[in-house]
Amino acid sequence: MKTFDLNKNNTFCISVESNTERRDKMKKKFDMANLDFTFWKASTPKDLTYNFPHYLNDNARACSQSHFNLWKYVIENNLEYAFILEDDACFDRGWREKLDTFVNVDDNEWDAVFLNASESIETQNIWCIVQEQFLCGGYIISKRGCEKLVSTFSDCVFMSDWMTSRIQLDNKCYSFFPWLIIQEGSDSTIGSGYSEDHKKVIRLLEEINYPLDNYIV
Repeated sequence: MKTFDLNKNNTFCISVESNTERRDKMKKKFDMANLDFTFWKASTPKDLTYNFPHYLNDNARACSQSHFNLWKYVIENNLEYAFILEDDACFDRGWREKLDTFVNVDDNEWDAVFLNASESIETQNIWCIVQEQFLCGGYIISKRGCEKLVSTFSDCVFMSDWMTSRIQLDNKCYSFFPWLIIQEGSDSTIGSGYSEDHKKVIRLLEEINYPLDNYIV
């Protein structure tokens, strides 16, 4: 494996175009993380074009469509991979150094690397193959992973983190604990709304005595 070359051409922050306050906050976070990026215009309920399960509300549908559109963009533009973030992502202060250790993973056909996730990992401070990990606040996805997702869910688009959990079943997805990214816990403007998950994140970090001030909030 080689280290990730992350730049404004392959790093995207999904955000509602009109929410300048949220965007300004994310710009500061990206500056502190020393990372160039591009805002990706988030879909809103009035923009919905795909088929969705009946139980998803319009905000959840819009959030999922935003991710799905980015996966298609990766394929259509032949990107090797993309770093996708939601607009409430918080970087670990040592995120880049920890991400660079992915070079030690012997897998040239990885599908996705989840910098934030819903569950703790028994082995800490090392990249591990994961399954049944949810949340899409920050992840790197390969073109191969995008192709799997788009081909599988083109007829019906589900919650983004449920879709990404399905490709984890191929044992080609990785995560790291303590996570390199957590989410703020207040409702993201793109409609993901993970306040309950945030309480769980805090609890799991407290269990390993990993303070929240390790993150750029």
